[in-house]
Amino acid sequence: MNSVRKALLILLYLALVSGSSPLFAFPDTGRLLQTENAPAGRVLPADTDPTISSALYSLRDAVYMNADPSLVEARAALIIQAISDSSARILDETDRQLLLARTAFLAGRAFNEAGLKEKAITSFENAVDHAKAAMASGEDVPGIMALVRPLSELCLLKGTAFLLSNGPLIPRYTRQVLDMDPRNRAAAITFASSKAYPPGIFGGNPKEAIAVLEKLIAEHPEGFEKDELFDIRACFGTAYAKLGDKAKAALWFKAALELYPKNNYALTELERIGG
Repeated sequence: MNSVRKALLILLYLALVSGSSPLFAFPDTGRLLQTENAPAGRVLPADTDPTISSALYSLRDAVYMNADPSLVEARAALIIQAISDSSARILDETDRQLLLARTAFLAGRAFNEAGLKEKAITSFENAVDHAKAAMASGEDVPGIMALVRPLSELCLLKGTAFLLSNGPLIPRYTRQVLDMDPRNRAAAITFASSKAYPPGIFGGNPKEAIAVLEKLIAEHPEGFEKDELFDIRACFGTAYAKLGDKAKAALWFKAALELYPKNNYALTELERIGG
């Protein structure tokens, strides 16, 4: 091996292990908020029973870890009972409906992952109803986001006619939220997902998704709620996989699995790209 080639290999090795070269620098994968305090899209009143927030976050984590849907269903029923009983005197109707919408949405996610299509549809429809009830006195950011998430899922589950009539509402609602609150994390993630996951014929644009996500992480050094951060990392992985960059896709899916090691989507995609 000549001396020039040897020197280049040594420099390459040092760049890899030190991360000093921008070509091999690891991206900022975001961080978790020190305190999660908005289980249904907005901060609850200080006198709210803390077990309700804890139970909802526990339900979220079970769903993202692909827990048995019967377990998720049982936990969701307990949360619904708690919202209806112990906190009925404390929560206003908007917060109560937002919590119910979030619970129904998470249950729907679990059913959908398990292939229980009809149960998933019912849960997502319930989430839509609760989101609309939360906005009975007027549209606001938490209510719109509570509506967008289950509506997005229903567009995938209920066939072409439903998709054609309701699909255009998703980007419209998302833009509306970002106009009202340009730094809204959930809306930015939803918009990026609408670019990362669908094929180009349905508006997919992986490069745009990556740009949105990079900007989102830069704008929020304080961090993200755990499910938000997982969704960001999985979305990055999906976008890079669509672009054929398996190395970066694998990096992001592995980062997502640091948060939820048993998540089926991230595990399946990582295996698919040979990561």
